[in-house]
Amino acid sequence: MISVRWYLVGYLLLAVLLTTVLACITQSAFNLAAIAALTGSIAPGDIVATVWFDLTHFSLTYAPIALVNLLAAAVLLHFLPLLRRYWLAAGLGAVLLFFMLLIINAVAPMPTLIAATRSNAGSISMLLCSSAGSLCYLWLLKRRKLYA
Repeated sequence: MISVRWYLVGYLLLAVLLTTVLACITQSAFNLAAIAALTGSIAPGDIVATVWFDLTHFSLTYAPIALVNLLAAAVLLHFLPLLRRYWLAAGLGAVLLFFMLLIINAVAPMPTLIAATRSNAGSISMLLCSSAGSLCYLWLLKRRKLYA
């Protein structure tokens, strides 16, 4: 019989939520910066509306990517305890997302699936979002072991 530790699933889902929210805000920021470069200033109401639109629509695209990415990171953290250092977990999340983006962009019909990854700054920002999710998962895991 397979025993499931449900708290691990909860931790993973919290990390996916954090990563998705950060990635959506990052995506919005890069889209708004591109629009502002073309048109000038953007009204604060339009900024809020754009961020909200990305949170409600782009998150549906990005959440499965974050889930697969962080699930792979969680499995590696489980089977390779040496990776359970914060800086290694952050690097692991970023490296896994980098390779996922390479695969996604090779398979997707459009040039890039995620507009923010069209520039190096945008790619690094998205990798940092993934690192934050990995750090969140590891912190929750270590916190449970500390207080258990």
